[in-house]
Amino acid sequence: MSTTSHVHSHTHSQSSNPSFSGASSSNHSPSTSLSLNPRSDSSSIAHTTPRPDSRPKTAFDGPSSTNDDDAAALPSGTATAAGSTSQSQRQNSLPDLERLGLLDGTEDEDGGGSHGEDSVHFVLLAEFDIDAGATLSHQYPYPTGTDEHRLAELMLPDGAHLRGEDWTIFYLGQTASSAVAPMFSHEESRSGASTNANAGTSTNANVNPRASTLLANADDRPKRGSPGGGLLYVLNCVRCKEDKTVRRGAQVKAMAIATHHPYIQIYKPLLLLGLEEYFRNPGHDVLQHIYDTCNSINLSSMPNFGRYEKILLHQWDRKDMFPERIEARIGVDEDAVELASISSHHANAEGKKSRKGSESSSYVNAKDDKKGAKADNKNFETSMVFRKISMPLKVPTYLFDEDVGEYSVIELVNAFKDHPPFAAPYHPHLHTNGAATPPIILIINAILANKRVLFLGSGGSHTVAKMVLAASSIASGGGQVLRGIVDTAFPYANLASIDILEEFPGYIAGVANPRFEDLHTLWDVLCNIDTGKVTVSKHMARDREVAGMRSGRSSETSLGSVVKVEEGEMAGTPQSKMTSSSKADSVDNVFIDEIHAAIASHYGESHIRLRFAEWLSRFTRLAADQECRHTGSTKIGFPTRPFRDGALGSGAVFSDDATRQKEMWANGHRIDAWRRTKGYKTFAKDFVAEVEKRRLKYDVQHQISRLRMAKGMSDAEADAIFATFAEIEGYEETVELLSYLPPHAGGITPIANGLFHRLPSVREDTVTILSSMQRFNVGRLAVASLNYFHRKAYLQLLERRGAPISPNVPE
Repeated sequence: MSTTSHVHSHTHSQSSNPSFSGASSSNHSPSTSLSLNPRSDSSSIAHTTPRPDSRPKTAFDGPSSTNDDDAAALPSGTATAAGSTSQSQRQNSLPDLERLGLLDGTEDEDGGGSHGEDSVHFVLLAEFDIDAGATLSHQYPYPTGTDEHRLAELMLPDGAHLRGEDWTIFYLGQTASSAVAPMFSHEESRSGASTNANAGTSTNANVNPRASTLLANADDRPKRGSPGGGLLYVLNCVRCKEDKTVRRGAQVKAMAIATHHPYIQIYKPLLLLGLEEYFRNPGHDVLQHIYDTCNSINLSSMPNFGRYEKILLHQWDRKDMFPERIEARIGVDEDAVELASISSHHANAEGKKSRKGSESSSYVNAKDDKKGAKADNKNFETSMVFRKISMPLKVPTYLFDEDVGEYSVIELVNAFKDHPPFAAPYHPHLHTNGAATPPIILIINAILANKRVLFLGSGGSHTVAKMVLAASSIASGGGQVLRGIVDTAFPYANLASIDILEEFPGYIAGVANPRFEDLHTLWDVLCNIDTGKVTVSKHMARDREVAGMRSGRSSETSLGSVVKVEEGEMAGTPQSKMTSSSKADSVDNVFIDEIHAAIASHYGESHIRLRFAEWLSRFTRLAADQECRHTGSTKIGFPTRPFRDGALGSGAVFSDDATRQKEMWANGHRIDAWRRTKGYKTFAKDFVAEVEKRRLKYDVQHQISRLRMAKGMSDAEADAIFATFAEIEGYEETVELLSYLPPHAGGITPIANGLFHRLPSVREDTVTILSSMQRFNVGRLAVASLNYFHRKAYLQLLERRGAPISPNVPE
């Protein structure tokens, strides 16, 4: 039996913290300057101060300039004098920010505790008891409601006593059995308080004020950790320390934090210090201090980038892509200083207690540190303090919601690099190139087909966890292409997790117990990290749809039967002949060879991740093409149609028919298996929602691909494409266009080639496009990356047009 001490939080004041996000639109004055205008390279660190739990109404939210309750409670004259001044300043500055499109009055959930939500929801402490086994000793600020024994087992992984330190990662909220329960420990107190309030008495003196605050907002609080309400990502540190004074001569303890932010790695230093402190002075006050420290990190000025801005941050190896966004956030912080100062003054006048530090100092420090510092768009720099130890933090700003934790795709690829040909039996939806299927491709195929993929390793739970995170990343494009894969990922699992794993038809899990290798009914694909071998279970029944592939029948979800190019070469091929059916020049094998070559040439982790994201994006476009060609419509992409009568084309682009046959031969069965999964339906919904939000409603990728690959493009089509791009003027449209032109693929060269087109209209439109891009910093960087001949032609055309040219234009 596990013993648990349920710990509640201490009293702290809830104060205001206006927080804002940026949309993507700007109207800078036109410029033809090609200069980069480099900025100084210095860092900005905001001092740790309490992170308020609620966001008051501010001038940016509506006509009112201050919170109504605060204004009513302020001493006479104070609110009027201070409020009138700040209101005037805010009204003067707000239109400029809104006109630039850098503020929209909304807040992204990753913007640092938006809508009063804590960054860290729980702090847990588990320890090994020689009599009781794995025990969950403390849960703060209230019980999670999940199975305590299972939590303790996950926090104390297999072989923890053999290592001085290890890390595990697991999620809460994937199933009802692993979900965070409502705050049941406070429900009785809440109902009792309501009853007594109606009776005119107060008997809840023993109710923790923090609990009362949580209860007051319980109905509005995001249902994190519950199915459908978003996952909680748990980072756990476990340590084993020798201690001759205890039985067995060692103590094994683990401390974990649960957060909804994907960048869980920033809490590692704090967990190490907190666990060390707990070894010295065991007690729930350590957890309380950890909780308060995490939720005191000031993220108010952290920029909230949109989808296409994040894509550009992934593509470009630069930190100064969007200085306008940083400058806009600094302006908001300056305004927030005044509001926070008024609120803090009022709280002190009332004698209310608050967390250590003051909100006003938080904003002042953030403002002072940001001024004069180079805008680092990829990492937001701040700090936190634990027991008088200051720790600098770099919070990634470009991560997508499901790009969780710290991992290395390069390590995953290298772990299974030297793999022998696969042996029979073969499965068309897994072995898409027969025996010669690359192991990484087989792993991706299994994830896309919603199979049970297990990573096994003896190097510690952190090793298997990183592999699961990396596999989830390449199968989802880092959260950029596909969504929902993280819901079926278990970075660390053990024998106590079997009942949860059995609730899923497919999953990705990491285990350290070699016993799993013998449990053949629990996995379809086993990836042994130690040996570098990928094994497909012989007990996995071949999909009944495979028969449909051979028979020529089709259904609502199956299109493999009508892909004629596959029938004579792969589908229905006897197992003994599939080795000879493998193709050395398969597009999958060529792609993996390019990845290996890039790694050998010391390309960085970001480049490798980007290549996998592009491969996956191409896969979805091929799926849409197949769907459209054989059913006449598609739910997951633009319909396949060529340029005709002045109307732009759309859909996947192929350089020739032979290339199309190669790609469909490699992807046909993979597409057919994916279409039967929940991931396909999720992607279809996401595509519809994304098209509605896009500023460019046509298929931009198709137009760029035509400029790159088309042979003998007609003048009419070229004229139509460049004329359409020439209409792009706003910031959001420019960023969206540039997101389809990554630097490693030549950047904006496909567009710049229009400078040499034989039609004068195309050349003029190209000049217009490049000039519009230069209105924004990200566009100036793209134009400046062109080669000498493109820049020279651009300058000559500008001179003929008579447009002003900046004196520092690079020749």
